[in-house]
Amino acid sequence: MGASTMVQDAAVSIKTTPTIGQRTTNQDNANKAMSAEIQCSFEKALVSGANECAQARRVEIGERIVCLCRSPEAARRCERYLSLLRKNARFVFRQIRSADSILSNYQELCLQCGGLQGLSAISRNAQENGKRDVNILLQTTEDQYGDLENIPMNQIVPRIAAYNPRPHRKRK
Repeated sequence: MGASTMVQDAAVSIKTTPTIGQRTTNQDNANKAMSAEIQCSFEKALVSGANECAQARRVEIGERIVCLCRSPEAARRCERYLSLLRKNARFVFRQIRSADSILSNYQELCLQCGGLQGLSAISRNAQENGKRDVNILLQTTEDQYGDLENIPMNQIVPRIAAYNPRPHRKRK
């Protein structure tokens, strides 16, 4: 495909090609896309297909897929919940000293997907409707418990520890 970039939003596909003398890189395109909107906190869970979000917009930059949030309020709510997950699930990833430690991609995927699975398990509305939308799930849970800090993390952390993105194959 060369130096062209493809950006997809819903059913619209826009393909742009730089003019002669104009240089673009994937990083330049990523910076432009991310400057307009906020990067999604649950990007790994959305890209993996484990969850979805009506507020997220997927942008394909080269071989990289970036999820951007359309709503600043939803982005703040997701960031608060993700920081609560990191703080409460430190021992799962053997990070006792610091909650700000960098997690591997696998650990981050387990944290995000397992945390959302645990949240949907304790949320009444998510169980009734079977919804996997991250924004709706966080809104209904926040309404149910009054605030994200009131969520019983002791019921969510075991889901993070048990989450396995790839099931083990049986040996022949």
